[in-house]
Amino acid sequence: MFSRAVKDKPRVVVLGGGNGTSRLLEALLPLLQADQIESLHALVLNADDGGSTGRLREQYGVSAMGDVTRCLMALSGFHGDVRGEQLLTALNHRFDNGDFSGHTLRNVFLASLEKTSDLDAAIAMMARILQVPKEAGVVPTTLKPLTQQVVVEVDGHRELLGEGQHFISHNVNLQADPRWEPGAVRVQFSEGDADLNPRAAQLLNEATHIIVAAGHTYGTILPTLALPQLGAAIKKSSAQVVVAMTLLTTPRQTTGWSGEDFVRVYESYAGRNIDVVISNTGEAKKAQLVEGQEWVRFGKEDHAYQLISANLVSTLEQPSVAGDTVPRAVVIHDAASMRSIFADILLEQ
Repeated sequence: MFSRAVKDKPRVVVLGGGNGTSRLLEALLPLLQADQIESLHALVLNADDGGSTGRLREQYGVSAMGDVTRCLMALSGFHGDVRGEQLLTALNHRFDNGDFSGHTLRNVFLASLEKTSDLDAAIAMMARILQVPKEAGVVPTTLKPLTQQVVVEVDGHRELLGEGQHFISHNVNLQADPRWEPGAVRVQFSEGDADLNPRAAQLLNEATHIIVAAGHTYGTILPTLALPQLGAAIKKSSAQVVVAMTLLTTPRQTTGWSGEDFVRVYESYAGRNIDVVISNTGEAKKAQLVEGQEWVRFGKEDHAYQLISANLVSTLEQPSVAGDTVPRAVVIHDAASMRSIFADILLEQ
């Protein structure tokens, strides 16, 4: 079991980028505000190219905005304040017509900050405006945007199956060949071994806990872990590595995977063993699963890692917004339950 000096407070780094990451940050933020943890940072992949983010990247040559702004909003000090909540609602507004159709104000705002400065400065300015605590923040894993690819090696021949995060997530069948075992399809980037953001490297080096947030396996989690320099930083870190297991399998990509399969694949990218896995045992009655979606379950009792299992599922009413081309999750982790479990893990002496 991971141990640390009693006087040390946890320094938490969350890996990911999608809705699962931002919701986990919201769940953990009260622990930071209560001075129970020292710091809370999200390392977000700079490769999203769908929806509003994709159009901004294509038209203005900026970085991937959506995941960064979503995580900044989650860490905002405005939560619970009437006027602050109104500002957050305005920033999260998605235009449904006109020249801004499909864009959220938060994405356009950060894009304008980057165009008039640079990415690090833009994120710092937006964090200040949103009153993100100084001990918290959002850091892109790379300072330049990346282009995700998925490849598989068959009979010694390496085949490119698809390119672009959004296209891969929603269009590519990564289980087309029954010979492909879980993890056979690998994630890489067309830019090759891109440099890890020095700030991200510093945070990983200083972390006491590295959390892999729940999310889309080939759309968020594996692309985040796939950056070679990030994997190397995790491998040499003395931090406890915790996985918040995703709730559902993804059709044509992870259908049929057990919880053990997911962990084994994550470890193949991180280059080290996972210490703790948090797994959901519940089901949501309102969830209307499609073919290929299954609740992720663990089939064994004994694992090298600590498996914490509980009913963690909740549902989110997700209204349809005109102009939004990206499917949004309606089955989520319950924030209060996740906060309670992570409090036990992080504050363990």
